[in-house]
Amino acid sequence: MVWLGELLAFIVEEFIKNGGSPVTTQRAFRIRFALGRREAVPVKKTIYRSVSNFRQTGQTLEALKEAIRQEVSAITPEMVLKVMDNYREGTLVYQYSRPPLE
Repeated sequence: MVWLGELLAFIVEEFIKNGGSPVTTQRAFRIRFALGRREAVPVKKTIYRSVSNFRQTGQTLEALKEAIRQEVSAITPEMVLKVMDNYREGTLVYQYSRPPLE
């Protein structure tokens, strides 16, 4: 399941507040978002990874993904066409500049 940045931020805060207990973090998550016993909550691996990412970068993984999305959306179709043209030209030059096999 994909967890949104707000949810991951809650996970990180609860994990730190609860002394590093993933089970207590899961319980707090269930209570905060009014989830039933059988509804999905972040697994321990997701909790540990989210906290680790936060400690290393100062932001959640979703925040990093959003920053990447913004950078990618800044790429214009003209830029893509120019790169494609440059690639094709480079490929054609390489293909035809090789000596023939004997």
